[in-house]
Amino acid sequence: MKLISLAIGLLTAFSGGLSLQTRQPPVVEVGVQLGATFGDASLPLEDVRLHTGAGNTISVSRLSMLLSEFELVHEDGTKVALPGQVGWISAGDSRLRFRLADVPVGDYKAISFKVGLSPSMNHSDPAKYPPGYPLNPSVSNLHWGWAGGYVFLAIEGRYEQPGSRLGGYSLHLGNDTNLTKVSFSQPFNIGLGSEIRMKFDVRKLLYGISISDGKDTSHSAAGDQIAAKVKANVPRAIQLVSISQEAPAGNPEVTVVQRPAGTTPYALAIPSHFPQPTLPPDNPLTQEGVALGERLFNEKLLSKGNIQSCATCHSANSAFSDRGKARSKGVDGQFGLRNSMPLFNLAWSPAFTWDGRRARVRDQVLAPIKDVREMHQTLPQAITKLEKSAEYPALFEKAFGSPGITSARIGLAVEQYLLTIISADSKFDRALVQKAYFTNQEKRGLELFISEFNPARGIIGGDCFHCHGGSLFTDYQYKNNGLEEASNDYGRQVVTGRPEDRDKFKVPSLRNVSVTGPYMHDGRFKTLEEVVEHYTSGIHRSDTLDPNIAKHPSGGVRLSAADKRALVAFLRTLTDYRWAYPSKS
Repeated sequence: MKLISLAIGLLTAFSGGLSLQTRQPPVVEVGVQLGATFGDASLPLEDVRLHTGAGNTISVSRLSMLLSEFELVHEDGTKVALPGQVGWISAGDSRLRFRLADVPVGDYKAISFKVGLSPSMNHSDPAKYPPGYPLNPSVSNLHWGWAGGYVFLAIEGRYEQPGSRLGGYSLHLGNDTNLTKVSFSQPFNIGLGSEIRMKFDVRKLLYGISISDGKDTSHSAAGDQIAAKVKANVPRAIQLVSISQEAPAGNPEVTVVQRPAGTTPYALAIPSHFPQPTLPPDNPLTQEGVALGERLFNEKLLSKGNIQSCATCHSANSAFSDRGKARSKGVDGQFGLRNSMPLFNLAWSPAFTWDGRRARVRDQVLAPIKDVREMHQTLPQAITKLEKSAEYPALFEKAFGSPGITSARIGLAVEQYLLTIISADSKFDRALVQKAYFTNQEKRGLELFISEFNPARGIIGGDCFHCHGGSLFTDYQYKNNGLEEASNDYGRQVVTGRPEDRDKFKVPSLRNVSVTGPYMHDGRFKTLEEVVEHYTSGIHRSDTLDPNIAKHPSGGVRLSAADKRALVAFLRTLTDYRWAYPSKS
């Protein structure tokens, strides 16, 4: 008996890894691909030749959605949930694939997921999500801003009106009641390299929905019949194509650079109501690098004749813009081709310049130095002058851990400095935490800013939030906002070569907008009042006009004179006086 008891005790003590412990199946990553189609053909974007079952001829410029709550069912009925995993699909961004982690291998008979988010996730704090995560507002642009929650599915585009005119439509499915389940029953196996392939048929999504004036927009408000039809159509629009063992293409490698020896980390303070930014992994912020970058930003040696610095056209007293100038003047008296953009909150921007031709701050930093219309100096000439200075050789060595001044290091240093310029201390920001209070006029302006313009439903708002929503007051996209062409500058088309990008320019942030005029890419409007008037009565209609503007009657949103003044009053609350008129801060 003693031997038996001893044996049982030993088995109890050392049973880890023995048959007494249930072994868990290995887990793998599974690719999920959701291709966009219109009927049996691939979905062409920006092409007004798609015929819906309700008789509309439309285009699709945006198709974006969030998928979550994936669940697999084993052959024996056991369910495997994948909580907390969210996928984002966006046809316009060519983002049609994501990955599910920790999926147990094995044989299954069914799979399901939901278009949208659970209430707890839908109403979670968007500022907590890391860079690159689908619920980070800077990633998917699907957070509804101050209204709370996320857009589950967004589809936008143009449609033919009588007389061959093009209107715009904007259908947004959201709110907890519109969380929609999609399920497929089919035997399949999950193993290494598995990929779930589905397709999303826009024609089926729009089944029974007739788009026309007054029925061309939906934001899922209570009683919204269009939203109800979209929700009903979602399960039939998504079809399972296959679950295969063909591994998708791998992700590109990301270069990560360690902080140079002897340098001190720079702690970037992210405002609590801002999303987490994606900082360059190959240029870690250091106190030494930021300090050098600030010196270089204000250094006139970088220009021909030592006349100008970057700060000449990007003054800290005007939120780093060239306030009052439609176009900036260079060292030789020539004017730039476009209005000088303000330089703040760049850590959140995925690309730079009005047409987005540069994806990194460091590249944008070097371009004006070489430009004959701006600082007009070769990079070798700039380097030679810095090398001959009494201070810069030591400052570069201190910032980069080794001697040497190069054009790459100039770009990296100034990039570090510019990434630290954060604007988040305006009256609006203080009102969020009850450290400041809006006047009645400013409150009305905010109401207009976050409300749509839909007279058919009795809603008269400014509809500004579509492009300028969220804490950053921009979605960083490229859009045609109804400006009549005044030159041969075709905007984003200059970069992509695509006709559908003609007259599209980057959506600027409205933060500090009261001190960064004149406005638009060519500085055509001198005052905020002129800007508001443009959107209320001056819209120029063209084939690439943004759908959220094209859906309005000819001319724009019709606001009263009092409402126009209220909207301007709200826009003035976005001024951060740390970067504008410092004496007032």
